[in-house]
Amino acid sequence: MNLFMNLKENKELSKNERILADYILKHPEDVLKMSSKELGKACFVSTATVYRLCDKLNLVGFSDLKIKITSSLNDYLKSNGDFNFDFPVNPFQTHYEIVHKIKEDYEQTLNLTANLFSLDQLRLIASAMKKAKVIDIYTSAGNINFALNFQFQMKEIGVNVNVPIEDYQQRLSAASSDENHLAIVITFGGRGILSDIVPRILNKTNTPIVLISSYEYTFKEGKPDYQLYISPYENHYKKISSFSTRLSLLYILDVLYTCYFELDYQKNLERKLKYYENLVEGNIK
Repeated sequence: MNLFMNLKENKELSKNERILADYILKHPEDVLKMSSKELGKACFVSTATVYRLCDKLNLVGFSDLKIKITSSLNDYLKSNGDFNFDFPVNPFQTHYEIVHKIKEDYEQTLNLTANLFSLDQLRLIASAMKKAKVIDIYTSAGNINFALNFQFQMKEIGVNVNVPIEDYQQRLSAASSDENHLAIVITFGGRGILSDIVPRILNKTNTPIVLISSYEYTFKEGKPDYQLYISPYENHYKKISSFSTRLSLLYILDVLYTCYFELDYQKNLERKLKYYENLVEGNIK
């Protein structure tokens, strides 16, 4: 995950650590010129607090923090913190303005979602997908179409993915799951009626879980084995449409598919092309 997104969204920081995080977000270039003692003094906290913050960010000391600031800053600055994802278009705007505002919405969403990716999590999830005998996706409402699209992509390379849709089907699928399955649970903020029930059943059946959600959400009981984050800057209902959330989820699922594809790139490509050759030949009389 991009360092600045971690500093901005991290909910596990103490009061003094939050002061440090906010200072780094506002003055990243100044921090690069400081020592750990100088940063602590500027924020009126101890040097030990600076190192505790580094530890919570999984960094090896203050020098590693500076390296991460340098490598993460350009990507973070591409994100416009003032952009209104709920109402990217205002009344009486021209079609030209609408085209470019939606384009900006998409660009900002992709930048923010990319900054939320953990490369370690992607590696582990791709490995878990490869290991699993069965992959199940649990979601609801508009997200089902994205799950079905992912199912289609995986089917094109010979991998069956289950997408139970009705409530009873989801509960039954979770209840019959086991450690040989991999469950992908998609929910922005846990508002689906099965968002607590399905994870509870999956935990009982020892099924590994990938949670795709907003940064703030996690299960009420237990923790997912892996987690990826949807861009969190869109209101649940007070908005024109789910432009940002939809694109963010599509981006995540496409990245997961591609990470899986890359594990056995040539064989997956040959399999996909062979399937379509069979389709074409089957249509020829």
